[in-house]
Amino acid sequence: MSTAGPLTTHRPASVAVVIPAKNEAERIEATIESARRITGVDLVVVVDDGSTDATSAVAMGADALVVRHKSNRGKAAAMATGAQLVAIREGAERADGGEDFSEELHAEPRAQGHTGPLPVIDPTDAVPRALLFLDADMTDSAVAAQPLVDAVLGEGVDMAIALLPPQDGASGMGIVVRTARRGIQRATGWEPTQPLSGTRCITRETWEACLPLAPGWGVETSLTIDALTAGFWVKEIPAQLHHRATGKDLRGQLHRAAQLRDVVRALARKRHLAADLTEPDIGEDERSTLEDPGEAPLPAGPTDHDEEKTWTVVPEKDAAAAAGRAEGRRATLADLPVSGEFSDDQTRALGDVDVDRLDALLRDLPVEGDFAPDDVVYLADMDLETLAVRLHDAPVAARFAPEHAVIIASHLAAEEPTIPESLPTPLTPEEYTSLVVHAAVEAEND
Repeated sequence: MSTAGPLTTHRPASVAVVIPAKNEAERIEATIESARRITGVDLVVVVDDGSTDATSAVAMGADALVVRHKSNRGKAAAMATGAQLVAIREGAERADGGEDFSEELHAEPRAQGHTGPLPVIDPTDAVPRALLFLDADMTDSAVAAQPLVDAVLGEGVDMAIALLPPQDGASGMGIVVRTARRGIQRATGWEPTQPLSGTRCITRETWEACLPLAPGWGVETSLTIDALTAGFWVKEIPAQLHHRATGKDLRGQLHRAAQLRDVVRALARKRHLAADLTEPDIGEDERSTLEDPGEAPLPAGPTDHDEEKTWTVVPEKDAAAAAGRAEGRRATLADLPVSGEFSDDQTRALGDVDVDRLDALLRDLPVEGDFAPDDVVYLADMDLETLAVRLHDAPVAARFAPEHAVIIASHLAAEEPTIPESLPTPLTPEEYTSLVVHAAVEAEND
């Protein structure tokens, strides 16, 4: 677990379960019923993320609060929608006064002619529910998330992450797990055991400090980094939870490829938090000659989360000049084949990169469409010339999507994948990308 402790003495007294779900009509009812048996849970929210089956209807029949995305928006978006719905429900409960509401004790004097709900005088002492995120396919095992709830409500943990036992049929997750684990350790100094575990109980204070979320499957990596760097107490807790495991077939490999893509993107978003692991040790005498004695030095890298930090105060004039330089740099970066604007963090992460050279290398890749800013930040540190050769030589007729290039770039050190005889060539970009991930997984497991 991390070394930080709880930041507040006001702890939540109850928990809202949020279950993102897509096409889980066969399992969602059992998961909801099991989640309700968790002590401390008084609200269950299901976010139907673009299902084409009866997931919403079954969840409503099980008396869950249900909201539906018309189209699939991904796990992070479903989690955010669920948290928003919990907040809306709590606002309505406060306006209504709740079961313990007493007009004499809790409401303003009734105004003449007033017929609506009476306003509550002081609702600020009500701590929002904690959020417990569960997978929709956990069925009867969902109740085993109880230790996470106990840790948040009783121990003062701010984010409790489930340590799951080995799952039947699971295979080939090593690459994605190691990528996430090393990225979190580099950014925060803490090395999680199961960095991709999505079953988490989180206080609302912690949740709000982690917004906005990284998209897609990178949300767990981003949540962990953001919570730790904000000083919250993160703890992994064993829980006997079970869900369907990702197999080794083509569908499973594509799922892992998407996971890897999103984890890489999430880490690129947080790159400015990472320590430079290659920086040589500098003695105190040498360091004193490098720093202005009139300024307090910036911390060189991640430290314990409750350790005091001293920051350099930047004069207003210098800050304005720096902002102007950043804006000019952002305008230059806009010439790259990118689908959106670079944030301040992404602009800083690109540093002094040669934009013209980077632009030429990116455009030489056989890729259809523009890259996301996160992708460009990641690819800037890759050997793009080697990547271009790999993509051009691949037995693929169509052009790759940007996310395929990012995934393959993360495996440049691996050997070319073997094409199974059962797969006719040319392959689709998705098939080739999945084979690259599969080959890397097999190499790691040998």
